[in-house]
Parts: sequence; C-alpha cells; structure tokens
Amino acid sequence: MAALLMGLLSACSTIKLAYNNANELAWWWLTDYVSFSEVQRPAMRQAMVQVHAWHRRQQLPGYVDLLGRWQGAVQGELGAAQVCALADEVVQRLEDLSGAVEALDTAALQAVASLNGAQLAELERRQAKSNTEFREKFLNVPSQELATERFKQAVSRAENLYGRLQPEQKKVLASALSASPWDASASYARRVKRQQALVQSLRALQNAPAEQVRAGLKTMLARSMVDADPADRAASLAARKQMCSVVAALHQSTTREQRSKAVDTLKDYASELRTLAQSPPV
Repeated sequence: MAALLMGLLSACSTIKLAYNNANELAWWWLTDYVSFSEVQRPAMRQAMVQVHAWHRRQQLPGYVDLLGRWQGAVQGELGAAQVCALADEVVQRLEDLSGAVEALDTAALQAVASLNGAQLAELERRQAKSNTEFREKFLNVPSQELATERFKQAVSRAENLYGRLQPEQKKVLASALSASPWDASASYARRVKRQQALVQSLRALQNAPAEQVRAGLKTMLARSMVDADPADRAASLAARKQMCSVVAALHQSTTREQRSKAVDTLKDYASELRTLAQSPPV
C-alpha cells in the first residue's frame, strides 16, 4: 500500500481513482506471486480490503500532516541534514506499516498459515523471475547508460515538483548524481537477502495458530523496512545520505517561482489525500 501511495504522488490527478482501487491493485500484485487456493482466496481478498481501510484511517492523516510540513520547508533553504530529517519521517511512516497486521481477521491469518510448500516454491520462482528482470535492467547494462537513465528519472521527478528545470539546474543535478553513484550490485544483493528472509518467515508460519501468525507478520514487516545485516544497514544509510545531498543541491539552485510551484504541488497532494482520508471506502 505504501509503495502504491508513493507512486501515485507522481500524478496528482490520478490519486483518488488509483487509491480507491488500491486494494484491487494490491490483490493483482499479490496473485502475480502466489496462486491461492479456492479456500484461501476469499480470506486473502478480504485481507486486502482490511489493510486498505486501515491505511486510509490510520496513515493518510499522517501523510497530510507531513505534506503540510514539507510546504513550509521547500519555501526556504534546505541543507542535506534537513532533507534527511524529512526523509527520516517518511521512513518512520513506512516502518509504522507493520501495524496493518492488527487489521487482519482470523480467517486471513489462517490463510497465511495454510500456505503450502508448493505455493512458497512458486513465490521463489516468481522472485527469481523478478531478479532476472532486475539484472537485465540494472546490472547487464553499460554504467553510462544506467547513469543516463537515472538522470532522466531524477529530472522527471524534480520537474513534477518544481516545474521545468533550466539547463544550469540540470547540470547541478547531474553533478550531484555523479558524486553519489548508485551501487546496483549491492542493491541487488540486499534485495535477494530480503526475498530469502520473506520466504523463510512464511515457511516458519506454516500451520501456526492465528496469533502466532499475527506476531510473525508484524516482525516480518518491521524487518523488511530495515536491513538485518549491519553492513547492509550502513550501506543503505550512506546511500540515503548521498541522495539527501543531491536533493539539497538541486533545491538550493531553484528560484522563488519554482519553490512556489513546489508549495502548490504539495498543497494539491495534501488536499487530495485529506479528501481520501475523510471519505468512506468505495
């Protein structure tokens, strides 16, 4: 749900439509990884509805508050430390998602416990396919091509917030990105570790009682937000700090008009999310 929500912020006009259908999108994604039995399907579909309702009720108001603070922040100067402080708030929101497990009823928990060896093997095969796609897109390409694509994505995201960037601002962004290269190999290694931990956690919950499953899922979600290996955790933190410097460098190059545009964009996002938080599920 968090990934879906953050992705939606790239296009304000689609937020309401997509968020109101987030449980269906989540179900589509989930069933791409595991084929549920006829007994499991109703409980797992209802689980998506329960999590979506929890997210609307418990998380959206916090996002609205966060966007409100960002509006004040982008009007002034932002250093790397300030950007990281804002990023830390987002990370905390993501870590809080483990609370969604409390919204699951006994039927959903029993469905998780009933996942069998064949289904978990299917999950591993789908993970392997996803990893192949990752390697083809990020590892099996020339470094310059990857850097160019990374720059294009950064420009697109920046212009979504600030409006059109000037050539000199693009140079600032390119320079900042080149000073903080993304290590695709290290990212891939951390990705594989998380996938393996997921399967191991689900295997440990097979045939477990409902409340044990609830506790296990909460632990699993909490761990998915933080690298278990100290070295991986340090690398992730270093990468985040580097990106804070990139964002700060770009922001320092923006004009008063661009910052005003950023405030208006964030206001629009907050307004959309406030409406969603106050409206009943559809």
